[in-house]
Amino acid sequence: MSDNFPANVHSFSQLVDQIYSEKITDIYCVFLNLALSLIGNTCLPNGYTILGSRSELNILPLVSDRKLKLHTTLYPGGGLSANTPFEISKLDSYYSTIFSNVQEVLKQYPGSIYVPGMINAEFYSLLPKPKTPPIRLVFSAHQGLRKNFPQMAEAFNQLDESFHLDIVGDWEDYLHLLINNNFTFHGLLEPEEVRDIYHQDHVFISCSTADFSATDGFPTTAAGDAMSTGCLLVSSNPRRDSFVLLSGVDYLEITETRSLVDILRWIKDHFDEAMAIGVSGTNKIRSRYDSKVVVSRKLEAMGLIKKGIF
Repeated sequence: MSDNFPANVHSFSQLVDQIYSEKITDIYCVFLNLALSLIGNTCLPNGYTILGSRSELNILPLVSDRKLKLHTTLYPGGGLSANTPFEISKLDSYYSTIFSNVQEVLKQYPGSIYVPGMINAEFYSLLPKPKTPPIRLVFSAHQGLRKNFPQMAEAFNQLDESFHLDIVGDWEDYLHLLINNNFTFHGLLEPEEVRDIYHQDHVFISCSTADFSATDGFPTTAAGDAMSTGCLLVSSNPRRDSFVLLSGVDYLEITETRSLVDILRWIKDHFDEAMAIGVSGTNKIRSRYDSKVVVSRKLEAMGLIKKGIF
């Protein structure tokens, strides 16, 4: 394990030589396609092939010969999609450790370990929010049907001048849905620019739904980043995830009986109470989702560092 950061990046073609020269004992895979490729299980009996997997990357004979330990994380964004079969080649027969943040994987592999998504709390620093009107909302995501921009626009159109909306992402083709002109469209931004917007905003809106081709974790990475800066999360939580963040305690949940516009109007009328919920969510994000905390917990679970070393 390198003590230098950033560590050197090697071509995958050098892996076998590195295993011998560096006396590698453990291999950790982030993406599902690589996890399957390393054990030569790129095609399931039903003919399903994981997108991006490559049979020529199979090193299972070397894994067996050197008694290497394999570890992986299965999560939305890392290769899991809405139609991924969760039995995926019985990964627990090959992988010593399986991490995940979704219930389906944890259920399929009883020995798997829950870990939350990761955010960089040092970069997405916590700053005091503006105390003067308007209440600033932010919708930040890459374009996708599941992000549900139309629902957000419908709700925002019903709000008064007490609110201002910041839109981040490639949503040019959707702006015509907005009748309320109290918004600023920023387009695609660099991380530093997005962070500056989060620092000025009070509420992050995530009204995502599941779709046939992709799925989001909860909270989304963008939502976690914004929460780290102190934003209150308002989310549909389509995964019904309650592993860490609790509805009404750490964020406000959009439901069939409590619409997005109802929640936003409640925030206006109960601003201090709403911001207190945001503080609770921020504290959990910064203490539980920070990348340094999550990585150290993974290394502990893999037996590569002693518990509590960080």
